[in-house]
Parts: sequence; structure tokens; C-alpha cells
Amino acid sequence: MSTRIKIFVTLVLLLVAKTSLNAQRIAVTTNALEDIVLTPNVGVDVVVADRQSISFDTSISPYRIADDFHNKRMTFRAGYKYWFNQAFYAHYVGVDAVFSSSDVGVTGFRSRDEYIGVGIGYGYSFILGSRLNLIPHVGVGLAYGKSYEGYDQMLAPGQGVQAVATPGFKPILTRFGITIHYILN
Repeated sequence: MSTRIKIFVTLVLLLVAKTSLNAQRIAVTTNALEDIVLTPNVGVDVVVADRQSISFDTSISPYRIADDFHNKRMTFRAGYKYWFNQAFYAHYVGVDAVFSSSDVGVTGFRSRDEYIGVGIGYGYSFILGSRLNLIPHVGVGLAYGKSYEGYDQMLAPGQGVQAVATPGFKPILTRFGITIHYILN
């Protein structure tokens, strides 16, 4: 998967290099719903034109909650948003590119997957103060990747029967949550 990650990061960097970064405003973001489920996340949203912004965010959940339950995930997302009013205010529609890797286990059963996807999304910015917004958002899309499911002994390297990867396309949520948006300038 490292080659796919390199291609994904290269495409994101090309998008940033092509876009004028003479931004009037920059915002730091965090998804409150991910924070509630102990998944630290941070992002940045940069205005690139009057009604356009680009965003980058990442989240990671490295925790083992109990001996028989763990939910380890890492997600990186890059997006473009078109705001119908002015950047960071009111309605927007957007396009996102997502890379995600997860390893979820419950009482011996385990599911691991890695995927790259794209999707479209919608959000609305509620203004809470001169620098603070609350943005509920949702995005759906399609991803390509590999999934492994089975019991721990099937997924452990070098032990008996191995789980078979099932590469293919699947529908995904590219964005979901309530973002706290703090505008820096």
C-alpha cells in the first residue's frame, strides 16, 4: 500500500502547488464526533478564492480499549469546497479524496482494511462568533481497497490458514461529523 500512499500524497501536493495560496483566511478544525469517540483529529481549511477553500485533515485512533476490543484507525483526507455565499459561511458542496487504514477487533474476530476513495459532500456553517463556526457535514463516495476479515489466528502472519484479501470497490462515508472551525486570520 505504500506506493498508493505515495501517489495519493503526490496528487494532493500537486493540487496545493497549482492552487494560489495567497489566502485571506485560514482555519484550524477538529471533528467533535471523532473527539467524543477518542479519535484525535486535526485539520486545516484554507481560503483560496472568494467562495473556495481547500482542506486537509487527519485522524488517528491508536488505542486498545480492552483485551477483547480494539479499534485502530488512521485517516487522511484532502478536499475542495465551494461555498455558496462566502468562504466559511453558510452552505457548501465539496469533493474529497480519502486514504484510510483500520484494524478492528472484537473477542478474537478481526477486520482489517486499507482503501483510497473519492466522494462528494455537503455542509452548513453555523457562525458562533467572529472566529468560531460549527459545521455539520456529510459526504459519500466510492473507495477501492483490500479487506481482511476472520479470526485472529487467520490474520496472524506465519500461523496456519491465512485470510484472503478481497480487493474491490465499496461505498464509504468520506466525511461525517460536526466540525469545530476556528478561523485564525
